[in-house]
Amino acid sequence: MTKLIRIALVLALGVVAGPAQGQESSWGLDLTVHGGLDKYSALGLRSGLSHTDFSDSQQLKDTSRSVGATAILRLGMVELGAIGELGRPGKSNTTTVLGALGGLNLDLRLIRIEALGELGGHRYGNALRNSAVIEDSKRSDWLAYVGLRPGVSLRFGEGGRWILGVWGFARWDVTRKNIQVTLRDGGGKGSYRLGGSQFGAALRLGISL
Repeated sequence: MTKLIRIALVLALGVVAGPAQGQESSWGLDLTVHGGLDKYSALGLRSGLSHTDFSDSQQLKDTSRSVGATAILRLGMVELGAIGELGRPGKSNTTTVLGALGGLNLDLRLIRIEALGELGGHRYGNALRNSAVIEDSKRSDWLAYVGLRPGVSLRFGEGGRWILGVWGFARWDVTRKNIQVTLRDGGGKGSYRLGGSQFGAALRLGISL
C-alpha cells in the first residue's frame, strides 16, 4: 500500500510539475471578452437625501451586468495585460473600468489557473439621479481602484487555441469623493459619498495567439 501511494504521488507531481516546467520558456497573447453579473457598495447618501427617495438601481445597490475585454501577455508563468469594462449597460448610471493586470498562472494540461491583480481607474457616470429629488445634472467621476481577478479556463481546439473560462473579481476604490447636489424642493443642498467596492463573476471567451 505504501508503495502504491508513493507511485501515485510521483505521477501526480509529474502531471502538475511537467506542464509548469514546460511553460517557463513559453509565451503568448490571450485576447478575450467577458460578461457577467456584479454588485456594488459604492454610494452613501448624506445630508438632505433619504434612502426612500431613491430606488436600489439609482443607488447602485441592484445586481447589474457588465461586459468587457482583456489582452494578456503570457511570459512563462507571469502574466501582464490590460482590461476595459463597461458596467450597467443600458442604464443611466453606467460605470467604466480601464486598468492594468498582472499576476501568475499555472497550466495543468488543458486547464489554466490564473491569479491576477488589477490597478486602474473606475469611472462612475451619473451615479445618483432622480429628477424628482435633485436638479438634473450630468456628471462623471473617476476614482483610482485596486482589485483581484482569479480565474480558471479550459483550453481546447488545435494547440489549445480557444479559451473558455470564468473570472471572479473584486475591486476597491482607493479614493473617495463627496458630491454636492442641489435639491429640487426649495433649492437646498444635499450630498452623497462616492467610492466603495464591487464584486462579481463573469464568463470568458477568447483566443490564444
